[in-house]
Amino acid sequence: MYKVIIADDSSIVRAGLRMLLGSCGDYTVMGEATNGSEAIEHAISIVPDLLLTDLKMPGIPIIEGAKALKSIYPQMKIIILTAFDESEDIYRAFQAGVDGYLMKDTSPEVILSTIDEVMKGISYFQCKEFGTYPASKRSSLI
Repeated sequence: MYKVIIADDSSIVRAGLRMLLGSCGDYTVMGEATNGSEAIEHAISIVPDLLLTDLKMPGIPIIEGAKALKSIYPQMKIIILTAFDESEDIYRAFQAGVDGYLMKDTSPEVILSTIDEVMKGISYFQCKEFGTYPASKRSSLI
């Protein structure tokens, strides 16, 4: 069972992700955060297997926080689930060591399958123009 922290400034998104993760039985949500600062604090205190987070929230910018977390806990997986499809954000997430980057309008099935793949060590980066790419192809997006 993987330990997860969900971070999003929308309570509806957090509730939906909690339900989605709970539906498959492989994940336990250990905490929730409403901003970047809380997400980093929870991740440091809980040390989850996965931080599933929004990109643009109040507090510490999540990409900066992800870079710091990966330097301390390189085994921690970080997936950004966002509405922002900016190539600069995707590039910065990749450079910070983020393991996955998905659009919020991605189907629940694809979100779950991507989380499963990331937990197996495969990085995924999605942009609307090109779709989802595993680590072997992600450098071609940059």
